[in-house]
Amino acid sequence: MPPRRTETIRKSLIINPIVIALLLAAAGWSGLAYLIFEVHPTPQTKAAFLGLWACALMGTAWPVLLAIHRRLRGEPPHGTVWRQSAWVAILGAACAWLQMNRWLNAGLVAVLAGVFVVIELLLSLRARQEDKRDDD
Repeated sequence: MPPRRTETIRKSLIINPIVIALLLAAAGWSGLAYLIFEVHPTPQTKAAFLGLWACALMGTAWPVLLAIHRRLRGEPPHGTVWRQSAWVAILGAACAWLQMNRWLNAGLVAVLAGVFVVIELLLSLRARQEDKRDDD
């Protein structure tokens, strides 16, 4: 008979990131639905729209980006998918804000997306160099 353990084993409260992403997407999309169908537009609701739109995009983009990473590169480094989904959310919110002011066009979207891609490439190159230094 094995000896009894007197100490209690605690599980850490680490929530699966996919659950967080799905909750973020659900909150964003349901908040947007309520905002669009039930609230009159004011400057405050426009700001709420942009925030909810960014949450919805970030939560929706996270599982897609994770699947792309796993399919093409294997398991991504910690935080990379969250950072890239944040770029998607920032780009989406910026485009929505520009469209509200009637300034959005295809060229501006291409420039913004290009800037975000270049920033992400530079950040990933820096992370790779730091990983190589740590290995040496």
